[in-house]
Amino acid sequence: MKKKIVMMILALAAVILNTGCIQEKTVIPVSTITGKIIVPDGKVATGVKVRVAGEGDYAYANEKGIYEIEMRKEGRYLLMARGVDFDINYVWVDTELEKTVSAPDIRLNSKIVGEAIWMANLIDYPDADGFSIKSINPVWGTQTEKMYDDGTHGDTLSQDGIFTLRKDNLVSGYQQYKIVVGDKDENDPNSEQSLNGNSTVYIPESALKTVTGYITSAASTNVYASVKVATNKGARSTFLNSQGQYNFAVQGNGTEYLVFRSHNFDVKAIPIDLSKVTTLDNGPTQIEAKVAKRVKMICIKSEFSDATGAPVVMGDFNNWRQDQMFDDGTYGDEVANDGIYTRVYDNVTYTGSSTLKYHFCVNGVDTVRDPYEEGNDGTYSTVTMQF
Repeated sequence: MKKKIVMMILALAAVILNTGCIQEKTVIPVSTITGKIIVPDGKVATGVKVRVAGEGDYAYANEKGIYEIEMRKEGRYLLMARGVDFDINYVWVDTELEKTVSAPDIRLNSKIVGEAIWMANLIDYPDADGFSIKSINPVWGTQTEKMYDDGTHGDTLSQDGIFTLRKDNLVSGYQQYKIVVGDKDENDPNSEQSLNGNSTVYIPESALKTVTGYITSAASTNVYASVKVATNKGARSTFLNSQGQYNFAVQGNGTEYLVFRSHNFDVKAIPIDLSKVTTLDNGPTQIEAKVAKRVKMICIKSEFSDATGAPVVMGDFNNWRQDQMFDDGTYGDEVANDGIYTRVYDNVTYTGSSTLKYHFCVNGVDTVRDPYEEGNDGTYSTVTMQF
């Protein structure tokens, strides 16, 4: 028994004496990457995930935006950073074994209301020749949209192997999606989270913004208080005051439209840019008083997400013929390619009533009411014509 105890002590002593050599043999050389996430003032980077493309390594930034990742191979790495409050972004970093390297700062922008950005790269998918984003829920009008590596659609640097898609006018809340690689639908390795087995990105809620302005007219008798200005398919609207001024709340974060309508004036629509402001002074807008036997129709195509071709209008003023509307500066259209489709009818035949019925057609088969109608009879939109 004593002999066994002595042997155990001698073995333990041998291990202790050789500890340095044993540890040296088991140490795996690594390269340590340190970096910092920079976010806008008033924001905190805590929880931003930094992932090494093509590898399984990742780290989360602390409250100061600092992160640290150990790599067992040296080389050039692509770091992708994403947080639920921020748009995705990236940097490249070169590493050396047994050295600590500082990655360039990764600057993240706060998400924009109603918008999202996606990135895919050839490091994660080396055999890919392109990528698309496929909407799962909600489904977009065009369900699958191409990603770009040409410096457009939010892409920063052309032909660098990082493909990007930036999309606006998205529904607030969680957007489920897949990355389409060739003929396969893949989950996004840079997804914010997973929902129902799909990659997910959060679209920020719309914030209310204020638009102010006023209208002018060459009409000798101005009845401005009868004019209504509306946006968001008429969901937000207000009547102008007697001086033709308006001040009301709108939603959106891109190109929206203000539509002015009255029994006394032709309908008028103008685009406004809400992407960079919380208060927009829209200044003056010229509107035209109605003239006898003249009817003006406008349709904002982007407000019908499934629309493909030009909208069509039909009603009492054209004997319910399907007439194409135009956004090319013809047929009464005021500004080409501004998203406002127009059709003006002159010398309309008297129908026995000043109230004319009409509706729009989308995709040739769908009939829809005018979101900015003057009135309705329960089935059709209506417009008042002067005689």
